[in-house]
Amino acid sequence: MKLVKKEYVKYLEWAFKLAYLLLGLVTFNAFLYDSPVQPLLVKGCLILGALALLGRMIYWKDYVKTPYLVVLVLFCASFGISILVNWKYGAGIADMKWMIWTGFLFFLLYMCDTKREKSSYKKEFHFFSHVLLLYSGGAAAVSLYLMQTLYHAKWFTSGNELMLAGFYWGRLWGVYTDPNYGGVLSTLAVLLCLYHCMTKKSWKKIPYVLILAVNYGYILFADSRTAELALALASVFWLIFAGVTGKWAKKTFALRVLMVVFAAVVFIGGGSHVKTGYSEKIEAEIKIMDAQKQQNTQKQNTQAQNTQKTQQTQQTQQTERAADLEKDVTNGRIALWKSGLEIWQTSPVVGTGYNSFLPYVREKLPDTYAVHNSQGEYVSLHNEYLNIMVYQGLLGIGIFLAFGILVFCRWGKNILKTEDSDRNYIGILSACILVVAVAMGFLMEGLYTNSPAAFVLWTFLGYLMQYMQSTK
Repeated sequence: MKLVKKEYVKYLEWAFKLAYLLLGLVTFNAFLYDSPVQPLLVKGCLILGALALLGRMIYWKDYVKTPYLVVLVLFCASFGISILVNWKYGAGIADMKWMIWTGFLFFLLYMCDTKREKSSYKKEFHFFSHVLLLYSGGAAAVSLYLMQTLYHAKWFTSGNELMLAGFYWGRLWGVYTDPNYGGVLSTLAVLLCLYHCMTKKSWKKIPYVLILAVNYGYILFADSRTAELALALASVFWLIFAGVTGKWAKKTFALRVLMVVFAAVVFIGGGSHVKTGYSEKIEAEIKIMDAQKQQNTQKQNTQAQNTQKTQQTQQTQQTERAADLEKDVTNGRIALWKSGLEIWQTSPVVGTGYNSFLPYVREKLPDTYAVHNSQGEYVSLHNEYLNIMVYQGLLGIGIFLAFGILVFCRWGKNILKTEDSDRNYIGILSACILVVAVAMGFLMEGLYTNSPAAFVLWTFLGYLMQYMQSTK
């Protein structure tokens, strides 16, 4: 007889996943990032994660059959090798902490009970998708309100990190620490809203339509090309997936493709026109408001000088992004990627390590773009696949790509066996995973960070592989 009932282990898993999701949401909220909430959630995740892992060890035979788990163990091993090789740079302890978080992603979010019913995980997906939707809807609505009220603020955290909120640099940051990460979350929310609209009837669709609308608004004014590309690719994929698995007639399929293409043109073309016009209006109003504030504080010379400096900084930021994009459509990413390849060549097999990356580069290549540029030092190379290759060398990226190929092959082999009642469920899981995979090409996402998208990638991928594993 087992010491702990399996049902209790499931409750621990749910509690950990909820705590981790909330941690990801708080981490990318500018107003909560430096609050006591984040450390509290970190401690909660560590405690619940340890307890859930102990519970899973009791029923290890039901979890060890999770597809390709051994490949993820090898990835962790490659991470450990990189840490040991670069231990002299003094970041080994910090890297060991991130190895624990990586283990949580793999062995708590991704790893599933292979004997558990598929319907049980589907209910779990519905619960966490609604947590995401409630938060993203509220965050997008508040962000749009901040833009409407011309709110723009910046401050430094206790760790001397710069925080921006509201409307800055011609973009809507809103409540998020970065508009790109906020845009990715809103993209996931739009897709989840579409899924729930398909499963609900009549008036029950209204809340999802409203959440979809505010998240679409955030994507539009955040000016995140990463989010726009991810949404376009995921939408086209979902359409093709539905056509292939649903066996549509050729005429119907062609019509739906044309509808999606038309929607994409409206979204990118019409939306871009609206965004540009409204953003310019907001910028002009912010300048007028700042000028009025400056006039009201001229009696105090010190305050007036600070206000003038702030205004000059804002005006520079608002025009700098447009100028940068005219010079380089990648906004500096190509130069950063080239620098990443230069760094990788100095340690091609085991890499630089994650937290030891900066001290390593300062010693080996002090003149490379990643640490020698006008913006400051880059910890991330704005491409997670390149990050893995640089941090963990060919060993790490080889294992990670092997895992991705194996997962894709299993998906392709079993996708046509999807039950009709689960077609939309598998479609939304796959589409959301694709969104994060695309975002990983431009952001530090999925690994080395506790983010909502990292939660989506590994949790939804676990649901997907559990479904494929249990499909006869």
